Amino acid sequence: MVNMLKHNKNYFFKSPIYIKEHTDILDNLNLLCDSYIEKEKQKDIEKINDRNKLLGQIGDKGWHYHSEPLYLDKNFSDFHKLIGNNARFILDDMGYDITNHKLVFTESWVQEFSEKGSSNHHIHAHGNNHISGFYFLKISNKTSFPIFTDPRVGHTMMKLPEKNKDDITDATDILNLKPSPGTLIMFPSYLAHGYQVDLGIEPFRFIHFNLRAIESIYLND
Repeated sequence: MVNMLKHNKNYFFKSPIYIKEHTDILDNLNLLCDSYIEKEKQKDIEKINDRNKLLGQIGDKGWHYHSEPLYLDKNFSDFHKLIGNNARFILDDMGYDITNHKLVFTESWVQEFSEKGSSNHHIHAHGNNHISGFYFLKISNKTSFPIFTDPRVGHTMMKLPEKNKDDITDATDILNLKPSPGTLIMFPSYLAHGYQVDLGIEPFRFIHFNLRAIESIYLND
């Protein structure tokens, strides 16, 4: 009888997620982001009031406050330099030759979910980018958290029931991460992600960013 346990198991086409703690910059970034979030709250008052007229007095339930680009603000220069250095390391670590490429930010914003709860993000990916990520400013075990899904289209086609959804296995098609304040998470932009519904119990705030690697010959020094 053939012993099936003698198979050699190899892994190919893996998708990495890089996680690192940067609590040393947490307080300063939260302070810098306060004015951005407050500005968005003021801008959205009229929209929320119009919605309340239609749906009843639900306040900002289900809302999320999305700031203007942060990479244009020099006060965030050190943060974006940190992210840029990490992104370059990640692409190199993944095996890409970016010797003749420069990394540019296509997006960087701070986002805060509603105090009334029900805010969330559907699963999505950021096209025409190479590295995406989050830096968590306000998060706890009572708030929302990031979700990642299996990028293997073929796996969806042949999906079978999992033996235990609590285990991370070859059959896993959705992953929940539970970061803490100061956690930096970075990943290839093709990896689809979203956010679980927030209950509005405690504040939930994060910085989201995307970077693109562009051949140096197409950029002016």
